[in-house]
Amino acid sequence: MSYETSALCCCEYYDRNQERSHILTCCCDCEDLDEAFESLITGNQVSQKHKKGILLTMQNRFRIPWKGGAKQIAFDAILPIVIIPIMLLLASISLWWTFFSFTTVAIFLLFISNFLIRAVHHTKFFFVWTLTSVIVLYLIFEFIVIPFLEILLEENIALSMFIFGFVICLYLMKTRIKSISSIRESEAENGTSGQYYLQCTQCSICQLKIPDRDHHCVWFDCCIGKHNQCLFVLAIFFAIIALLYSSNLTLTSVCHPFTLYKTILLPDDCSEVYKLFELGLSFVAAVYSLIIAALLLVLLFHQILLISLGITLRDWTRLPLTKKLCLGLTMKRPNSRGICQNWKIVMCWTKNNHSISNQM
Repeated sequence: MSYETSALCCCEYYDRNQERSHILTCCCDCEDLDEAFESLITGNQVSQKHKKGILLTMQNRFRIPWKGGAKQIAFDAILPIVIIPIMLLLASISLWWTFFSFTTVAIFLLFISNFLIRAVHHTKFFFVWTLTSVIVLYLIFEFIVIPFLEILLEENIALSMFIFGFVICLYLMKTRIKSISSIRESEAENGTSGQYYLQCTQCSICQLKIPDRDHHCVWFDCCIGKHNQCLFVLAIFFAIIALLYSSNLTLTSVCHPFTLYKTILLPDDCSEVYKLFELGLSFVAAVYSLIIAALLLVLLFHQILLISLGITLRDWTRLPLTKKLCLGLTMKRPNSRGICQNWKIVMCWTKNNHSISNQM
């Protein structure tokens, strides 16, 4: 369909049907929303089709006025930028608000994760949540915790290096995905892709064919396979160290610390942190860091177990509970080459290693 020749005003745009529209239509004319509202007031369940239609309509119409036509903004990607600062600000009011804010956000994440993954396969919500958490926590540490004058320069540099290591690993993970895609395209043109991609699996989220695919990490917005699993483990490791280190530095600055061993301090009494806004905000940021670190620690141990066993996350999820309780040691593992060889393949992955593993 051809576009109209007249220029768009700052509040007009072309929708996904290539029809001229206005951002005021965001407030009305949504068939899926009407159907969903009717289902709610009649006591019926809202169908998955209408849920997906509402989300797609919101993504298409959520725009801001801009010169030359309204610009589209990903609605799901904006949510973390709004939710995380509000959560931390509310949590800094009192202990009750801390519990209420974190619990509410946890329930919201459980609900929205299932909905977004089904409705929008390649959503940026989780990846933006990760980036927003890193940026907000680092800013709180640098501009609120550091002025307490309790943090040494070398401690701040060490924390920055851990965060830098996490960012580099995350960047290299995504770079290897692009490298895999370019290799596949070149080999497809030469007619030699069949041997190399014998064990290729197509990801239903990013629509890429990944060799020896393990899973798609929505929080890092990246497919994980043998080609970048080592970087994935390193990224988790650096994130855990940075979160634990920053939370300890923060808590020993805003709480009454005690000496564990020589210069190693641990927080003791944090009963007065809610008396000042800066103390409260720093405290809840540290608690948020500890929660994320605990979850990542479980993920790290799980990845170490899977690599050692030589199985993928997809294979693990298909195991019965009895074999999971035995840590998968009683299951058949046809692709396992032994613990040392499994780690060698992951740590020293190359195209040639993959071809050799396919022929074994």
